[in-house]
Amino acid sequence: MDELNLQALLLDESFVNFCRRTNKEDIEKWEKWLQKYPEHRESIAELKDVIVAMGHYAGELSVQTNYARLQSQIKKRSNQHRFATIGTTVWFKIAAFLVVVGAISLFLFRQQLIPEPSESAQQIGSPGKDAALLTLKDGSIVSLADIKNGSVIALQGGVEIQKNKDGEVIYRAVEQGRIASNAINTITTNRGNQYQIILPDGSKAFLNANSTLTYPLKFDLNERSVRMTGEIYFEIAKIEVGSGDKKRIPFYVETSNQKIEVLGTHFNVNAYEDEPATTTTLLEGSVKVISKKRNESVLLKPGQCALLNETLHVEHVDVAQEVAWINGDFVFKGEELGSLLRKISRWYNVDVECPERLDKLKFDGMVSRSQPLSTIIDMLQTTGKVKLTLNGRRLIVID
Repeated sequence: MDELNLQALLLDESFVNFCRRTNKEDIEKWEKWLQKYPEHRESIAELKDVIVAMGHYAGELSVQTNYARLQSQIKKRSNQHRFATIGTTVWFKIAAFLVVVGAISLFLFRQQLIPEPSESAQQIGSPGKDAALLTLKDGSIVSLADIKNGSVIALQGGVEIQKNKDGEVIYRAVEQGRIASNAINTITTNRGNQYQIILPDGSKAFLNANSTLTYPLKFDLNERSVRMTGEIYFEIAKIEVGSGDKKRIPFYVETSNQKIEVLGTHFNVNAYEDEPATTTTLLEGSVKVISKKRNESVLLKPGQCALLNETLHVEHVDVAQEVAWINGDFVFKGEELGSLLRKISRWYNVDVECPERLDKLKFDGMVSRSQPLSTIIDMLQTTGKVKLTLNGRRLIVID
């Protein structure tokens, strides 16, 4: 772990929740990560101690005081026997990192100190932004929001990873013979974030909030395959091999309950676990959606959507509504309140409380995702169907 990655972890809300054992989903997420990368378990344990040490001084109002005490805590811990034989451990890397008082100040103000009312008002209810975490093949994590556009993120396995001038992550092979075909990267967006990436084969993926995409540094010559959670819009590059009768290399997108076979097309996949069905909406081209559980499959045409829950079936949909989020909009046409609130929760990073009897209420409307949460609250309340109140990060629906 280098200093940049330590900063990403220190400022990552889900990692802090894992360290402080305050969120079950975040605990499970990082425990799975540690199972996948056990070589980092010791470093994570030590970094976890740092997070706990920070929490001990949560009532302090002076960042400088916290910083000095934290340095003292680090020095004390590093002299203990269990750290004596480690050498250059994560503690000393963290100590060097904490010299940048601004970064640790940001962490303390975001996670521990009571913010000024004006600062709280700016953060809670603000729209989402372009930000994501990139997990490299060695398990290290990079906060993409902290990387300047046009910069090199990493060089791994003969591939240079860059953040281009538009803020997208791109991959460029610099040493063809060294590219490891089994090397894996994962890009993750938290609630309130979205991100665009250009995969090693030139295909594009746009991740909505609270989503992940796992893919290889180098795709197989016979097929290309990725795994995902959450919601992602894909534009798949058409690749052909051979001479004469060229063979198209298929592209597969896998979720927990389905597999999509693609030849070259634009489509959107919504596979959030809290949604009643996994939906695959086709904009152009053609895809085959395969149910893993029932081994059923359907072939989609543009303008169609495959819905998978207990069964797999096809519906004609309003494509513009299904992918409105890509263009920066919320579009509600007869949308149930429960579905609408789940979208709000992910984009504005708020928890929602709603009586079950109100879930089926339907709403129509359109609003930009760049608007604050208060705009959507006002829009819903003008219908006279519901009242809403925002208490911290809890959005409460009252009938």
